[in-house]
Amino acid sequence: MGSLMSIGEFSAGSGLSPSRLRKYASAGVLVPAAVDSASGYRYYSGEQLVQAKLVEALRAAGVPLAAIPPLLMAGSAQDLDRWARDLEVDALRRREALTRARELLDNTIASSGPLHLPPESRTTMTKLMPVSRSETGPVREQNQDDVTASERLVAVADGMGGGAGGCIASSLALSVLDAAFIGSLAEMEAGVRAANRAINERANSTETLEGMGTTLCAVGVTSGGELVITSVGDSRVYLLRHGELRQLTQDHSVTAEMVRKGELTADEAADHPHRHVLTRVLGPGPVVEVDSSMHLPHEGDRLMLCTDGLFNELSDHDLQSLLQEPDAAVAVDRLVDQALAAGGKDNVTVAVVDVSL
Repeated sequence: MGSLMSIGEFSAGSGLSPSRLRKYASAGVLVPAAVDSASGYRYYSGEQLVQAKLVEALRAAGVPLAAIPPLLMAGSAQDLDRWARDLEVDALRRREALTRARELLDNTIASSGPLHLPPESRTTMTKLMPVSRSETGPVREQNQDDVTASERLVAVADGMGGGAGGCIASSLALSVLDAAFIGSLAEMEAGVRAANRAINERANSTETLEGMGTTLCAVGVTSGGELVITSVGDSRVYLLRHGELRQLTQDHSVTAEMVRKGELTADEAADHPHRHVLTRVLGPGPVVEVDSSMHLPHEGDRLMLCTDGLFNELSDHDLQSLLQEPDAAVAVDRLVDQALAAGGKDNVTVAVVDVSL
């Protein structure tokens, strides 16, 4: 194994921040070579410095994070050669498209003057401004929810599983997604699938974690300023625009699917014995179907991401009314406090996000 290096020493030698190293480890990339069983402190080997430089080179080449572990394990350049060929083909297509675009632009300018692009096609400075809060509640012993919130990505996860399983699953999902997403729909979807594999592999390798899983919903800002939204399970993303509240995600549950098929009304679903049974969740299987969509943000938009501990306690009318509060921090506190006061039968996690353009 060679000499062992602390995370600080490895960070200095590799040029990767400790935070980035932790995210890569959570995603199954650059996993520490050794762990102190007493302190839990992680150590890297000197040989992993080469791997660190390789990982950064692959990321710079546009290789998705989820595709890197197989490349590291294979120890062969064949996959890299295949990526290189794909990149060459993609570059050729882009050059041809740019040539055609230049021809069209020249023709447009010659015939009618400068081309004025519609506002939605311009690159924007879209930024997320989130405020979040997560509470265990009076009934549950543990808080298995988790939330991550930044200017580029906000995500909420609701873990499930005995013991520490739910906490591990939700935390792992958010760590992997945060490391994978840089600014595209493809990265968001790849990150969710990578999170699913990471949870599945962790559960299969540890008997006490068998059956753990998590829901996930997320909002990210693309490099073009659009919003990409993804979800698995029944954690939700809502949009408040011009005072009207709309749910942007679909619940992946038995009763939600029955409502969509017309087999149940929303009121009947609220009391159905299978209302808590999910049809999709991260972790149980090696692959998962991911819902995703793109949205153009408007000035004044407010998003809310939440776990079922919130919307199972409060009506849509309550949610819409409470979200009207101008101060996002006050809105978050009122939402959580009222959900807890209404019963708080589950963990409650909320992120209120104002969109800045």
